[in-house]
Amino acid sequence: MTMKNGHHQPLRVSNLHRAAAQPASDNDSLSTASYDGSNSRRKRRSRKSSSVQATRRAFGSSILMNGIFQKLLLLLIAVVIFDIVYFWDAFGDDVDSQGPEAGIHKLHDKNRIENALQSISSKLHAINEAKGASNNIDGGSSNELMLNENKIIELEHEVEIWKGRYEMAVRQQKIDGHDESYVSGVENELLSLHDPMNALNAISNNYEDAQMEHELSIVELQEEKKHRAKNLERYGVDEHIVKILTAANVEIDEELAEQLPTWDDIVSMYGDKPVIHGLETCQTYRDTVKPEDRMLGPAGMFNTGTNLLFELMKVNCDIKEARNAPSVDPSLPIRYREPRRNGMRWQAPWGKHNPPSTHRDKNVAKAWGKGVKQLDFFPVVLIKDPYSWMGSQCRHKYASFWGHDEQHCPNLIRWRVTDRDDTAFVRVKYALEWKQYESLLDMWNKWYEEWEEQTFPHMTTRFEDLLFHGEEVTKIACDCVGGEFTKNFRYVEESAKRTVGVHKGANGLVKAMLQYGDPSKRLTGFTDRDRRYASKNMDTDLMKKYAYVPPILPSS
Repeated sequence: MTMKNGHHQPLRVSNLHRAAAQPASDNDSLSTASYDGSNSRRKRRSRKSSSVQATRRAFGSSILMNGIFQKLLLLLIAVVIFDIVYFWDAFGDDVDSQGPEAGIHKLHDKNRIENALQSISSKLHAINEAKGASNNIDGGSSNELMLNENKIIELEHEVEIWKGRYEMAVRQQKIDGHDESYVSGVENELLSLHDPMNALNAISNNYEDAQMEHELSIVELQEEKKHRAKNLERYGVDEHIVKILTAANVEIDEELAEQLPTWDDIVSMYGDKPVIHGLETCQTYRDTVKPEDRMLGPAGMFNTGTNLLFELMKVNCDIKEARNAPSVDPSLPIRYREPRRNGMRWQAPWGKHNPPSTHRDKNVAKAWGKGVKQLDFFPVVLIKDPYSWMGSQCRHKYASFWGHDEQHCPNLIRWRVTDRDDTAFVRVKYALEWKQYESLLDMWNKWYEEWEEQTFPHMTTRFEDLLFHGEEVTKIACDCVGGEFTKNFRYVEESAKRTVGVHKGANGLVKAMLQYGDPSKRLTGFTDRDRRYASKNMDTDLMKKYAYVPPILPSS
């Protein structure tokens, strides 16, 4: 390669021209491929340009010139015009028109009214036929007559409801000026009902007044319907039980109604009135204890409803002066203090389950016992039917211990011993002592016999009265200590006991009613030997005083 003035370019250009003129060799394949690729790209650009030009020729320079698009646009315009005309026709007069939105609402109102009138007409026709059928009854059984009377009452209420609905529909339909002939037809349907004058008098020429009258009649009908519904919802449950469950906000359904005891069963076991002793000591208590120092709370054996009594008294009774009493040391845990400061205490300050002779003013209960003058405390002692109480002990034995198991309880007579009647001794841990009793029955006898000997102010009532006469019993107890009883009595539906520890599985109000209102459950677990032993060794004076009826002895 030669140089001329230090440049090689003229030599390269001439070489390239010569190479182009010569046939391609194997060594020149790369140059040939490059050239062919360039030529191919030029051809593709040419084809693309031709395609774009063809498209422009077919559709023109603007999309608006497209024939298909123009047809779609015309169709859309036609639909919009149709909708505007249709809706505007539904607007009513031009004076009342308020734009498309108001027109749509008015159209819907018109349709609703027409549907309502059609429904009312068919309903009234059905009512007429049913009432006509009831008037044609020429005899039958008393049950059939009662059934037909109930149906007539239901139909009369249905008529009143549909009359009210008719009023509003007719008023609106007449005001709008639609379907006068149809309205007249429904009026004829209405006039064919019994007592048509009341229906005609209910129609007022003034729409505002008619609307107000309609609203008032609907409220009255709703109240009446609620009252009737309550009667139906009882499902045959006695009003005494309904009152108790209502106070506890318990709804009665058909399933619960089938399980609830009858009031006759309850009366057969406990009588129809509560049994309360010791009310003669109430005046003595009020005379000797200043109002701000008065306190009331439960005492009783295990499983006798002491927690239930506290819950009922806490929310329904208030000794207002108790707020002025010196507060228990605030540094003590809450269980030692009275949260509401209304004089209602959780238990006797010496311990509600402890015998009074050995514990009153001698023992200070761990819970709610400190800082309390025990002689100022008024105990409400709770007793329970001994047979039911022994069954409760089988479920929750607390601090009592005796030989038994789930299949053999109360086991008054040891079931393993068959050749003689040996009792199962019971040992009980009280706060200051252990005591041993011959049997569970002996424990019940001696514990309440000791309370019968006490002369300080107190009252005794039955657990069953707290359950089935709760409002009456708690009011008497509240009045006894000079408290103010609530005007809206509240019952406690849930178990008044905690569901942990020794209280696990304790009954709530509904469960307690099912358990203690059913005579068939009173002797659950008792063998014939247990029943004979109980009949011979029961304290009959206590049974008579608290109106507990002893069960019939087994025949054998």
